[in-house]
Amino acid sequence: MSELVLRTEWLDPQQAGVSLNSIVVPWCKSMMLAGHRLAVEIRLAEDAKTDQQRKYYHGVILKEIAQQAMANGQKFPMAVWKEHFRSEYLGFKTVSFINPLTGRKSRRRVRNSTETLGVRGYNQLIERVTAFAVTELGVEFSCPRWEQYQGGHVDAETGDVMEAA
Repeated sequence: MSELVLRTEWLDPQQAGVSLNSIVVPWCKSMMLAGHRLAVEIRLAEDAKTDQQRKYYHGVILKEIAQQAMANGQKFPMAVWKEHFRSEYLGFKTVSFINPLTGRKSRRRVRNSTETLGVRGYNQLIERVTAFAVTELGVEFSCPRWEQYQGGHVDAETGDVMEAA
């Protein structure tokens, strides 16, 4: 076995410790003793939902916009639309940084990234882009609702993804 996939949500620190110490640590140790290099990923439980949202946003929404939408008589690739919507709906923030060579403080505008969005924020982005694409660009989505793509239901208020019954 060259990969250990443990998909779980720990409810408390003790439960996490038991799982890590009884499953993850022994497996990692055996792989390292066998000469393998490891990469371990642990993330917030919410991130799995944003992964699904990300797939839907790129695989359905942006893809179909790029295939159908015309702006000024021209079609644009998905990357162009993605950057447009990111700029339009997520905007920019100003960050301060110190130049390590001069020691001088500077400020610059940095675009906000979809990577900083949680479930609710990603859901809002999907809804805004979808609404714009339908009303302003005339895009007709073959899979217009997140629920149909996901096989579940998205709570419009919280952005939570519920599995289909």
